[in-house]
Order: sequence, then structure tokens, then C-alpha cells
Amino acid sequence: MKKATLSEHLSRDELEQSISAFSDVDWVRIKKVGQIYAFYPVEADELVQEALCRALAGTRKCPRNVTVLIFLLNTIRGIAHDEHNKKEHKRKEVSVHSGESDQNIDAITPRSLEPTGEQTLISKEQFQNTEARLLELFEGDEIAQLIVFGDMEGENGQELRHATGLSQTEFNSKRRFIKRKLNRAIEKGFLL
Repeated sequence: MKKATLSEHLSRDELEQSISAFSDVDWVRIKKVGQIYAFYPVEADELVQEALCRALAGTRKCPRNVTVLIFLLNTIRGIAHDEHNKKEHKRKEVSVHSGESDQNIDAITPRSLEPTGEQTLISKEQFQNTEARLLELFEGDEIAQLIVFGDMEGENGQELRHATGLSQTEFNSKRRFIKRKLNRAIEKGFLL
């Protein structure tokens, strides 16, 4: 008789069991991360709901070596990142040389002080490269990854501490660990 092998991802039933076992503190953490990554017009509750839907539908798969809570927190971050990218690419510009500008003075807009498309792409590429290198540097430490990415998003320490569920002492200790690991990596040639 052949032994059944487990897949590398959790099944829908396993996900449902894990999610139903979440404590109130777990749900507070999930909602807090939703708030950290929410931006207009996407609301925190929508991010959480979408993460749960994608997890249960199987479009986002939870690896067995990652806790379901951390998987959902990372899914929320990923969805927010994807939605932010979609929003950026919907902007429409009107040329001052089009016929519309001749007939409608409101169609002419002054030159924006915002970065050009090329500058935005370069900046985004640099951010994504930094994000990938940091993911690799803190691979296997989901809490450190959450703190590092929260810092990159400009979140304050109190929000991050609540999102991670760590006590103040544990959070401070994890921050010192992150700083030491980054400093050692930078000394060895790691580029942000």
C-alpha cells in the first residue's frame, strides 16, 4: 500500500480549520495589517476580505512551512501592492497638442511637479529590488519581514508592534536584531 504524500500547500479544509481557530488577538492583528496597507479607495476590511477569499478559493496558496496567520498578513500586503500598481497605471494625460486643448482651455494643465513616468518606473524598480533583497535577507523570519516592510511603508512603531502581536520588549528586541543583521549584511556588501 502506498503512503499518501502531503502537498506542499495547505488544503482548503486545513485553511478553514486554522482560520476558525484564530483568536480575537489574531483577528485584531489581521485587521491592523489591513489598516496599515489600506489606501483610498481600497478599505482595510476589503483587503482582509479579499485575502480570505483568495486563500479559500486557492488563488493564493499557503505553504505548509508558513503559519496561516503570517500567510494572510503577507497576502494582504501583496493585494495592496497589486492594487496600488493598478491605480498608478490608470492615470490619463491629455496632450496640449491635441485638438481638445484648442477648444477647451481647461484641457491644458500646467506641468506637474510629480516625477515623470520614467522616474516613477525607475523608483518602483529600485523599491522592488530592495524589497526582494530584504525578503531574501530575512527569509524564514516572517515577523522581521513584516516589520521591515512596515518601516518601508512609513508605519510607526506602535502600529507595527500591534500588527506583529509582540510585547514592547519583544518588539524592541526584534528591531535590534533586524538592525544588527542589516548592518552585518551591509558591511559584507549588501546593497539596499
